Amino acid sequence: MIEYMEDWFRLAVDHLPVGIIAIDREGRIQILNRLLAKLTGLEAENVLGEPFLKLFDGQSSGSNKLLQTLATGREYQSLKPESVIPVNAVTNLVSNIYAVKNKSGTTVGAVAVFTPERRLQELEKTIIKVEKLAILGQLATEMIHEIRNPLTAISGLMQLLQQHLKGTPKEEYVTIILAELKHLNSFITDFLLMARPGYCKPTQCSINQLIKEVVALVECEASIRNLIINLGIEKNLPIVNADRGQLKQVFLNITRNAFEALPVGGELFIQASSDRQQGVVRIVFRDTGTGIDKQTLANMFNPFFTTKESGTGLGMFISKKIIDNHGGHIEIQSEPPSGTTVTVTLPVA
Repeated sequence: MIEYMEDWFRLAVDHLPVGIIAIDREGRIQILNRLLAKLTGLEAENVLGEPFLKLFDGQSSGSNKLLQTLATGREYQSLKPESVIPVNAVTNLVSNIYAVKNKSGTTVGAVAVFTPERRLQELEKTIIKVEKLAILGQLATEMIHEIRNPLTAISGLMQLLQQHLKGTPKEEYVTIILAELKHLNSFITDFLLMARPGYCKPTQCSINQLIKEVVALVECEASIRNLIINLGIEKNLPIVNADRGQLKQVFLNITRNAFEALPVGGELFIQASSDRQQGVVRIVFRDTGTGIDKQTLANMFNPFFTTKESGTGLGMFISKKIIDNHGGHIEIQSEPPSGTTVTVTLPVA
C-alpha cells in the first residue's frame, strides 16, 4: 500500500504544470519532477537520493536559497532560477521556496517551485481583470437600482393615466408604454441576477415538491395553449441543498422556453430520478417541439443571445450560473425536428 501511494504521489507531481525540486533534512534530493528535469536537463534517476550539493560540482553553494531555507526555515519568493539550482538554461522561470515542517514546526526539508514567467503574467492580468469587473459590476448594480425607482413611479402614473383614457383612441399608446416598461423592468431583474449569480441561501429542498409547484404555476397557461405536461417523478427522491427560489426560477425558465417551442397539442415531459451511485438527482425536460439548430444551440448559454423579439437573452445564461453555483450541471440536446431535451443534474445533500 505504501509503495502504491508513493508511486501515485510521484505520478501526480510529474503531471503538475510547474517545476518542483525538494530536499530532506539531510539535504538529499527526494523530488525532481518531470517538467523541471526537462527544463534543466537533469535526469531524476541520476539525482534522486543524492546530496543536493552534488549538483554544484565543486561550485560555491554558500548563497543557495534552497539550502538557506533548509537551515533557517526562511522562505523566499520570486527568485531567479540560478539562485536555487546551478543551471543557467531556465531563465524564463520564477521560483518560490517553501520550508517543509513537521507537526512540531521543525523544518525537515525544503521545496522549490518553478513557475513560467508567462503563466505568472497571465495570472496577474486575470486578477486585474476580475477586480475591474467586480468594480464595474458593483457600479452597474447601484445604477440599476437608481433607474428602477423612477421606472416604478412612471409605471404607476401610467396605470392611473390608462384609467382616465379608457375607451379613447389614446388608451392604446399607454398600453404600449406599459408593455415596454414591463419589458425594461424584466431586463433589470435579469441584469441584477446576472450581477450577483453566486448569491444564494441553500436549504434542504425537495425536488418532488419543487417540480409540483412549478407545474401548478404553468398549468393555466398550458391549458389555454392546449399543451400537455407529462410528469414522471421518482418517489422519495433524495433531498438537495439548494436555494428554492433560484431553482424554481431555473425550472420555470426551462418550462416556459419549452412552451414557446411547442405547437398546439404539443407535449412537455418532466422526469426526475436519482443516481445514488453518483450521488445526484437528475431532472429532464423534454419537449416535442421543432428543436434547435446547431448555431443557436452553441449560443444558448451566452449572455444577451436570444431568438425572441421580447427576450433579454439572459434567461439561460443566468440558469447555467445558478446550477453551476449549486455544484450541478445543465445540458441541452436537440436534433431538429425531434424536439429539445434539457437535463439538470444536482448533487444530493
